[in-house]
Order: sequence, then structure tokens, then C-alpha cells
Amino acid sequence: MVFRAGSYTRYEGPRSTKPAWWPLLTATLRRGLRSVWVKRITAFSILMAFGMMLMFYVLNKVWPDWRRMIEQAGDEFGKPEVEVDAHFYRVLLIFFVYPILLPLSMIFGSELVASDLRTNALESYFSRPITPLGYILGRTLAYTGFLLAATLLPMLIVWCSDVLTAPPGHLQEVAHVPLGLAQALILVALVVSLMVQAAATFTRNAYGANIVLGVIFIFFGALGAALSESTNNESFIALSFLTDVFVVCSASLGLPVDDDFGSISVAFAVMIGTGALCFLYLWRTLKRRVLVG
Repeated sequence: MVFRAGSYTRYEGPRSTKPAWWPLLTATLRRGLRSVWVKRITAFSILMAFGMMLMFYVLNKVWPDWRRMIEQAGDEFGKPEVEVDAHFYRVLLIFFVYPILLPLSMIFGSELVASDLRTNALESYFSRPITPLGYILGRTLAYTGFLLAATLLPMLIVWCSDVLTAPPGHLQEVAHVPLGLAQALILVALVVSLMVQAAATFTRNAYGANIVLGVIFIFFGALGAALSESTNNESFIALSFLTDVFVVCSASLGLPVDDDFGSISVAFAVMIGTGALCFLYLWRTLKRRVLVG
């Protein structure tokens, strides 16, 4: 016996012109804003940037010659990164990546796809005019946006305060820094967001995804160091994702990288390749959920 509807009324109301993945993006943003730890880490990062901005202002008022004296001290001790130029921003960038971006990505991102897999929400998503690619796009854009709000935004605040309080001529030394920061952080945040989501689809558990990523970071870091030392080939150090992050950040700021950290081109290739593989795995996994029986 076949059920047939007596009548069907076509919807004639206003239609949204936004893409199908837009509601998913906004829903992801709302989920992140509801997370206590996401808000705490983001607020701490931004407050730290404003604290540095206040520090630049006070030093400039109380000790106008502090930049030159600090740079002279750094030259005497052979520490060029003490100089308040691109070296300073490399130290600052790494500080924002390791203790802020990576923990934030694991706290926020590991539960996104994993919760949808556990609750069978994907079938509900894909029964609407949204594709696996649109799902990944909506989730990843919101996810990456949160990571950049806690890293790139505070560092741009620090750069603005540095430039506004600096003596004449300092702007020319750090004019390329905002573009370098954006290039490094957007790439790192995008790759990390794809890695976390891919790991979450593999384990279907937030804690399991974090454990898998931790093991990957530690194991491949140790493996790369061991292979590099045993074969005397620095290219193997690129197996360490954390080392690749340092190389990418340094190269984006136009700073030289020691041979001990491997090749810049290899680090970029590994970083981009990792993101591409995670995207393909994530897309393939989600595509199998499109066919709802």
C-alpha cells in the first residue's frame, strides 16, 4: 500500500540567498561562544595583547630609549631575537601558537564532527541541500576563525601599538610583519583545524582525537629527529609538525632558519600536504554518509 499525500502546497515565501553552508558556520560559531574554555583562552590571549600594548606605551613614556638599549644588550649576548623587529614577532608568534592555538584547537575542534557522528546528525545535515564539501567549509571557516581571533588578532594589536609608539624609521623594519603573521597563522590554523576534524572522525571521540594528535606530534617529532641524526639528512626533521610550524613562521616573517630545522620548502610542502590529506580523508568519510538508507 502506497501512501499518497492529498495535496502539496509549494512554498512561495522569501528564499535566503546565503549559501547552504552558512547556517552551519553560524551554528559552529555559537557553539564555540558557549564553550567556557574557548572564551577563557580567547579572552586571555586578547588581554595579554592589550597588556603588551600598555607596556609599549609606558616604556615609551618612562624610558624613551629602551629599544636601543635592549637591542644593544641582545647584540652583546648574541641574541638578535631580543631586537624589537621581525625576530621579536617570531618569538611572540611561536608563543601564541604553541600554548594558545594548539590547546584551543583541541578543546574546540575535536568535538565538532565527533558529536555529529555519535548523534547521527550528518544524515540530517545531508538530507538538506548541503554537500560534504559545504559541511567541511562551514565547520572549518568557523573553526579557523576562532583560532585566528585568539592568535592573529592579538598579535596585530601588539604590532599596532609597537608601530604607534616606536621612533621614526621603525615602521620600515616591521612593515612586512602583518602580512607575514597572516600568512603563517592562517596556514597553521587551517591545517590544524583539518587535522583535528579528521582525527575526530577517526575516533568519534573528542578525547580520543586529542590523544591521537598528541601521539602523532610526539612520535613523528621523535622519529624525525632520530632519522635526521642517523642519516645526517635534515629533511627528515620535517616529520615533526611542531618544527614545521616554527620554520613556516620564520620564513613568513622573512627570517633565516638554521639548517638544523630542515628546508623551508620541505616544511611548507609537508604542512600543505598534511592539510590536503586531512581534507581528503574528511571529505571521503563524510561523503559515505550522504547516502541515507
